[in-house]
Amino acid sequence: MTRRTRLKSSVSAIAAASLGLAGAAGAGWAADGGKGASDTAVDAGTIVVAQAGEGEGASTGEGGEGEGEGASTGEGGEGEGEGEGEGEGEGEGGGSASAVADDTLFLTSLGLVRGHLSVGVDLYRQGAVEAALTHMKHPGDEIYADLVPALEARDAPGFADALSRLSTLVEDGAPVEEVEQAHADLVDGIAAAAAAAPDDPAVRLGAVVGLVRTAAEEYGIGVEDGAIVNAHEYQDALGFVRVARGIVDDMRPTLEDRAPEALAEIDAQFEAIVSAWPSLVPPESVDTDASLIHGAAARIEIAALSVE
Repeated sequence: MTRRTRLKSSVSAIAAASLGLAGAAGAGWAADGGKGASDTAVDAGTIVVAQAGEGEGASTGEGGEGEGEGASTGEGGEGEGEGEGEGEGEGEGGGSASAVADDTLFLTSLGLVRGHLSVGVDLYRQGAVEAALTHMKHPGDEIYADLVPALEARDAPGFADALSRLSTLVEDGAPVEEVEQAHADLVDGIAAAAAAAPDDPAVRLGAVVGLVRTAAEEYGIGVEDGAIVNAHEYQDALGFVRVARGIVDDMRPTLEDRAPEALAEIDAQFEAIVSAWPSLVPPESVDTDASLIHGAAARIEIAALSVE
């Protein structure tokens, strides 16, 4: 089954529930990777991801920290973790066989790794070492082992040593500059792995959809009736959307040429969910719920159908 066929078949399952949701324009976007920008709102267009298809693995539920990250299949679900990354979820890994055969799931898995690291390095800059460590360790503990067969199947370079080094530096309380450099090196390693997937817009947009949908699932775990009940999952959702937006930004020249209307719609959907994350460290309550993000994922998926 082609990626376009899969997109069409999955749209019908979610569109009815999601497309009627109104998208509200937001006020800002928590910075991804900028020095000292962890709690600063910046324009979404400035968020840059090193490689256009870093999206993180799909079909993996997020565990260890709370409930879960389903990825592009929309099947999240983990255990019911409590607090900020201290729950007993079932694990984000899994679905390695699918990632071996499916480039979209492979890129989505890589994007999940990037999302954790993005918020982790920002938290470390802010001095929230424990919370940062949870995000930094999660990819190595729960995702990477399941990525190994997919990396090997594509003869893609691994990045286990870089993952381990980054989490060790955070655990040891290394200087921020050293942690930032290790993070940058790891991002380069993930980009090299992502380059093993085909440079196909449908594949990469599929990863975008998977990341946004997973973000919606995580947000639904972290936010209940406007109250922040799990800061870790709220932050996970932010990281995944950052990476998804970065993939689109990397594809921008291609999309402007091939499908400008689709690009405009995708951009509009990212803008519509900006308000979901007023800051990296969440306030006590927010005015957004997960339905807004699920709706954005559905609209992005439909827009992607027009991209050849």
